This record gives sequence, C-alpha cells and structure tokens, in this order.
Amino acid sequence: MKKKTIYDIVLFALLGILAFLPMAQEHLHLFDLKQLVGVMVEAKKPELTKENYVSGQYQQQMEAYARQNFGFHESIIRLYNQYLYDFYRKTYNEEIIPGRDGWFYYQQNVNDYYGTEMYRWQPTVEKACATYDREARLMWKLRGVLHDYDKEFLMFMAPEKGFLYPEHLPKRQIDTTTINARLYYSQKFDEYDFPYIEMTKWFQAIKEADTVPYILIPQSGAHWSFSSVIAADSLFRFMGSLKNEKLGTLKIGPLRESSEQTKIGDYDLENTLNLWRTVSHKGEKLLDAEVTVISDSTTVKPNVLFVGNSYLFRMNYFVPFEDMFSYTDYWFYNSTAYYGEHYALKRSVWEIDFLQRLMDADYIVWFTTGNQMYKVSYGFVERALMTLCVSDDRVNDVRNQLMDSLRHDSTFMSTIDTLSDTKGVELRKQLWQQSNNLITRNPEYYFPELAGDSIPTARNPKIPEYLVIKNIKKDDDWMISLQCQTIIHNATLDNILKMEAQNVLNGWPLMRDEQNVVSKENYVNSLVADMKLELQGKPVSVQAIKDKATATGKTFEEQLEADARWIINDRINRGVIDLNFFAEEEQKRNIEKTMEELVRDMEQELLEKPASVQSIKEKASANGRTFEEQLHVDAQWIINDKINRGIIRVE
Repeated sequence: MKKKTIYDIVLFALLGILAFLPMAQEHLHLFDLKQLVGVMVEAKKPELTKENYVSGQYQQQMEAYARQNFGFHESIIRLYNQYLYDFYRKTYNEEIIPGRDGWFYYQQNVNDYYGTEMYRWQPTVEKACATYDREARLMWKLRGVLHDYDKEFLMFMAPEKGFLYPEHLPKRQIDTTTINARLYYSQKFDEYDFPYIEMTKWFQAIKEADTVPYILIPQSGAHWSFSSVIAADSLFRFMGSLKNEKLGTLKIGPLRESSEQTKIGDYDLENTLNLWRTVSHKGEKLLDAEVTVISDSTTVKPNVLFVGNSYLFRMNYFVPFEDMFSYTDYWFYNSTAYYGEHYALKRSVWEIDFLQRLMDADYIVWFTTGNQMYKVSYGFVERALMTLCVSDDRVNDVRNQLMDSLRHDSTFMSTIDTLSDTKGVELRKQLWQQSNNLITRNPEYYFPELAGDSIPTARNPKIPEYLVIKNIKKDDDWMISLQCQTIIHNATLDNILKMEAQNVLNGWPLMRDEQNVVSKENYVNSLVADMKLELQGKPVSVQAIKDKATATGKTFEEQLEADARWIINDRINRGVIDLNFFAEEEQKRNIEKTMEELVRDMEQELLEKPASVQSIKEKASANGRTFEEQLHVDAQWIINDKINRGIIRVE
C-alpha cells in the first residue's frame, strides 16, 4: 500500500510538471529554444477593456497571441513538421516541394521542368506567346532608347535547379503541350539581337564534365552558392564587351570548406521548413574561397542597376560588388530597392526618382531565372520605357482619365467598402493602383508614340536636366560645394542638384561659383549625420553599437555619434574624403579680409559654440577680464595661429 502511494505521488508530480511546464516556459523562458525561421507578423498581447471584451476583439487577439507564445511552441511546430516530412514526404509550405534523396525544390522549379509553370501565369499557349512577344519587343525598344545615352540593357538568366538536378525531382508526367519561357525568350532575344546570358545550359555542361569540386546548387537550397562566382566573372566580362570597356577581373583564392554561417544560406529551403532535425548532406561538398577584384588604371567602375529575383543576393555574398562598381543597387522584383554595402539598406522603388536612376546607370541588368520569366518584368520595362519617352504630365493625364472611368465602373466600385472608407483614402489608393496596372500592362495602347516595330523617338523633356546632374556628380569639388548649399538653404541634395542643373541649362550663375560660407566643421558634421543614418540602416551595425554602448556605459545615441564620427575621420585621414577644397576656399575668402574683420568673424563663430562660451567665461573669471575682453583675446589668438600656420593670409 505504501509503495502504491509513492507511485501515485510520483505519477501525480510528473503530471503536474507536464501540465505546468509549458506555462513556466511561456513566462520564465526556462529553456533557450531554437527560433523558428521565416516571416511572422508578431501578435501583441491585447489589453482587456470592457469594449473589446464585449465586441469579441479581445478574445480574437488573445487567441492569436497565445498561438505564438505558448510554452515550447517552437519545438511542437518543429516536431509536427518533422512528422509530416518523415511519414508523408509533405511540407506545410506549399511553395517547397520535397524531392528524392533529401532534396528540396521550389514549386516553380518542379513545375517548370514538367511543363506546367506556364499555366500559373497564362491561361493558354496563344496568350503566353502574345505576352512574351510583347515583352521581348518592349525590352528591345528600351535598349534602343538607352543606347542614345550610352547605356546598356541586358538580360541574365541564372541556372534552374530543376533542369540542373532533375534526377532528384519528384516523379511526375511531363506536359509537352506548353512552352518554356526560358527557351522562348532566348529565341526572341536571338531574333532581336538582344544581349543575354542563359546559364542553365552552361551549368549543365559544367556538371556533366565534373570540372568543379563543389555542388553547383545545394540539395536543400533554393539558390546557387559559390558557383555564382564563376557566373559573375562571365557576366562582368560580357558587360564590358558590350561597351568595349574593361571592368575589374575576379581573383579566386584557395578553396576551403564553407563556414556554418555560409551554410545557413545554402540550406535556406530546409531552414524555412523548420524541421526537428536536419536532413542528411552526406557526400555534398560545399566549398568557397576569398574573392577579390583586380583592377588597374585602364579599369572602369560602372554604375549598375540590377532588377530581378533573389539569385543576385547570393552572388553579392561572395563577390565584393563595392570594389567592382562605383555604385549599385538591386530592385528586388521591382518593388524593394536594396543598396549600400552588401545591399544592407532598403527602400521602396517608388521613393526613388526613376528617371534619375536610369540616367545615372551605365548598365541595367535584368537578373532572373528561367522559371521567373513567366512573370515577365514585373512592370519595370514598361515603366522605364514610359519614363524615358513620355512626359510626366502626359502619363498623369492618362492615369487621371482612367481613374475617372473606373469611378463610373459599377463592377470595380463594388469591390470598395465605401461605408468604412468615409474619407475615400482606400478608394483613391485602389483607383491609382488599378489605373497604373492598366497602363503598365499595355503602354503601347495608351501612348501611341511607343507603338510600332521601331525604336521610339519621343523623349521625356526632363532628360537633359538629369544628364547634367549625372555630369555634376562626377565632379567631386562641385558636389562638395552643392553639399554645402544644402546646409545653407536647408534643402535636400536632390533639390539642390536640380536647381544647379537648371542653372547650367539656362546659363544662369552657378551655385558652385558662389562664395562658400559653410565651414569645414559644418560640412564634416553633415557627413557624420549621413553616416549615422547609414549605420542605423544596418542591423549588424546597430547591434554592434548597442554592445559597445553597454560596454562603455554610453547611451546608444552617444555611441552612434562616436562611431559615425570615427568612420568619417578615418576616411578623411586616409584621403577617401578630400577636404583640401575647404582650405582653398578659406584662403580665397580670407585673402582680402583685414585682421580686424577676421577677428570679428571668429568672435561670432565662438559665440555660436556653447562649449567655447563656457570656456571663455571661465578664463575671463580667472584672468579678471570681462567676457567681451576675453572673447576678443581668444579670437585674436586663434586668427594669429592660423596666419602663422599658413591657413589664412591677410593683406
């Protein structure tokens, strides 16, 4: 009887632990669990009020919060996903398809190999051919227009995993009645003599010849890995050949086993599935090496705009784009623009002056894969052609006419909830979006100057202004002068550049030639402010600054200021930022000034600095002088010191 009682107690204790352990984990976080991978909208814990309880809103929000935060929910989800995969070879993510031998593919890779991907985007072969014919024709026209401004537009198609490793695909029946977008576009590009690189066939040859010691596309990854470097080398050489210029060349160091951090990107499909255990990667070689750019006095560093899908991110991971290009950004699906070092910063493409970006670029590369070609260009080619060939006012007039027409369309208006949209905000948004979609789908219909089988001759009247701006950006001294004007006029650099471009086009006096009244200190402070914004846009930098702030006992803002100032000072010391302009300007301004004027200006400058004012007050008290007397003495000493060091001269 006693033994049974002990068993009962132990069993009851175990049941109690099992019952309350998830609650303890939820509130106390007893175990450090591996976080789930993927995008998840955080459900915040709702606040209980009478109103939201009666309406049922509190219960709905609390249920959503509980689903995300109950104890051990990460482990339970991983266990369930592992169960689906082990017993049924299924995944909860319909976009990821398990293949054979532990391989994973995107659904579009599988569909494209078996000939069914076309039907996801086009209802019939006839409709698909008409769409692809139109897109190829518009791409050819866009290239012709860009050629007038010495710009090159080309297509790059990265290799398709399904066609490169078909032996691991799940078994299905091939549909031979459809068309393959990659092959169809390749044929059209040949007809138009449009420059393109199609990598699938080349990578198939590399695989068959077994000429590289590493896998070309990882078995549980969506993208290529280090093989992207050999493709990058081909792309850069091809770009240079189109404009008869020499870009940098890539130098590949000794091969080494990929780090665990690199493998996270190589196994992105597997990681997204959130399985309990990893799949077997036996026999899979993942190697990489250090890649550097070799250049000389004959090498050019072009300005390049990439538009397309996620394959470029992996190439950028291994190849130092900042050493190859003077500037580059990546318009991901023509929606989000990534820029900065390793594309760490981002913004919406709609926040960018589209015409200026086209004019600034030396090359525009449509970067995609064959299975993405079914979606055509996501509106980029159409918008670029309209932007270059049609005035903004004309595009707005057509869009406004379409919006007015849609307001009288009962079918369209029935989709808008006018009762909840009392201010018409949602209506205006939907009208603009729908009218813009109509224009983008068929720009040749709405703008006859774009129609026909020849290169359009009409041009946006703003192009001359933007070409002047591009030339201004090449002159470092001119840009420094205009940067100073942004401080004087409290205006953005973009606005100042447009004002200066109009000065050039109309023969008006240039801001570049105006007397520069911005001090070197103020200019450096503006550079520091820009650097702070850049650092705040990099998650890795933000975390590093937080760690340093904790270690040094500073606030985040203080450490951010210190780091940004250190970077700018380091660039000044290394000659990356040249401040000789200010020394020359200061000499020009001061050469005709008298000693009295110089001292008076310095007094005013000291008065604008709180730290200097406090110091002068303390020295005045210690020396038995009035504040004004000490101010004059300090200003005079500073001016004499600058004269002795040759910084300023007086008549």
